[in-house]
Amino acid sequence: MKSLLIIRPHIKIVFALLVLVSVANGQDIAKLEKFMQSTKGNTASMQIFREGRDLIEAQNWQRAAEKFNEFIKGYPKDKDLDAALYWYGYALQKQGRTDDAAASLIRLINRYPNSSWRNDAQALLVTLGRKADVDQALARDNCEIKILALQSLFQADEERAIAIVTESLKANPNPCQGFQAAAVSLLGAHGGARATPILLDIARNNTDVKLRLTAIKRLGDQRNEQIIDELIKLYDADRTKEVRIQILRALVDSRSPRGNAKVLEIARSGDDLQLRQAAIRFIGDLNDAASLDELLRIYDADKTKEIRYLVLRALAEREDARARAKIWEIARQGDTPELRMEAIRRLSDRKEVQLEELLQLYTSEPDVRIKQSLLRAFADINDPRAQAKLADIARTGESIELRGFAIRQLGEKDDEQTVTQLIGLYDGEQNLQVKMVLIRAFGDSKQKIAVRKLMTIARNDPSVELRKMAVRFLGDSKDPEALKFLEELLK
Repeated sequence: MKSLLIIRPHIKIVFALLVLVSVANGQDIAKLEKFMQSTKGNTASMQIFREGRDLIEAQNWQRAAEKFNEFIKGYPKDKDLDAALYWYGYALQKQGRTDDAAASLIRLINRYPNSSWRNDAQALLVTLGRKADVDQALARDNCEIKILALQSLFQADEERAIAIVTESLKANPNPCQGFQAAAVSLLGAHGGARATPILLDIARNNTDVKLRLTAIKRLGDQRNEQIIDELIKLYDADRTKEVRIQILRALVDSRSPRGNAKVLEIARSGDDLQLRQAAIRFIGDLNDAASLDELLRIYDADKTKEIRYLVLRALAEREDARARAKIWEIARQGDTPELRMEAIRRLSDRKEVQLEELLQLYTSEPDVRIKQSLLRAFADINDPRAQAKLADIARTGESIELRGFAIRQLGEKDDEQTVTQLIGLYDGEQNLQVKMVLIRAFGDSKQKIAVRKLMTIARNDPSVELRKMAVRFLGDSKDPEALKFLEELLK
């Protein structure tokens, strides 16, 4: 049975590679021509491929490489990308660009293990002196086959599979990369109660942290109270942060009252901020009334900024009336402006935004920073009323600072309708500072009407300062029409 896990060298493939190394240029072209004849369709991508084929036949290696590279970049999901990668590498190696050719061929091998061009790519890598890359690819294939063999063995003979996993864990390091982690995961998934002592031993004593993490996850999946006790003991005894975080996750995933109680204890009063944050995230994932009660208690009792921010995030991810009410309370009356702004941001991120309450909060709020946070929220909300409020503040806000902030939020939308609105605002504006903010918005815009407005300002505005500013932004735009306009100014 052990032979199931011992994959013999790919004798036939190695022999094929040696034969392919000696294939003449004419035979390569013949294969390409045969491929083209079997490929149907007259798409734009296939036209590029045909042009590449013609350049290969003409032995114009540089232009052929450019053409196949155009195909690769322009059609990254095309069904014939593997062939394009091969012929791109082929054309590059003909130019002596060994490293670039090898990179394309290795990409083909890694991304398309079942490609009909894979053996050709391996053969070409051998001619480039990159046999190690071919060996690595074959070894990776062997490992994948071993993992599949073990999976099949678990379904046929669990006792034998468990014995093989136990034996494989003694090899350190295992020559087959990833096999041990997959073996531990399969052990946890299929081994049942017989696997528990092995998984616990790995979780406690193995020197490979990744294997320990895998074992801990699988132990949590078993939802066994005795295992929960062992995981709690391991958490208290072990100081490896990665391991402790994984234990917290496993305790929550176990849906055990004792496990949840331990995670809540760490969230409330753990001695490490990062572990407390992890515990709060996992509590948030529970999404039940009890965990919500605990999140609300933690927020009210704890003054640590990082903890409160994390609780806010957990509350915002819940579709729960009490969670929303708490966020609104913080937005209106939070202890610090920073917490209030974070609450407002979380409210604006929600699918169902209570826009009327945000608009009312803006009207009643005296703090400029909170008002700016609300303006930013209006910009993020896809609602005509929010955009109308921004435009209203941009026109008639109670301070230049808030008007400028609203204009910047509108400018970030950078669509033709909004830019047209800003142009209208500029034409009716008298305040120099506001006009400067508008010119900056035009300069940051990618809309053609913004460039043309800058040209109008540079040519006709009565303020020399604003004309100078418009000229600077026209130069920064690199727009051909703007550059032509600047040349005319020099005449």
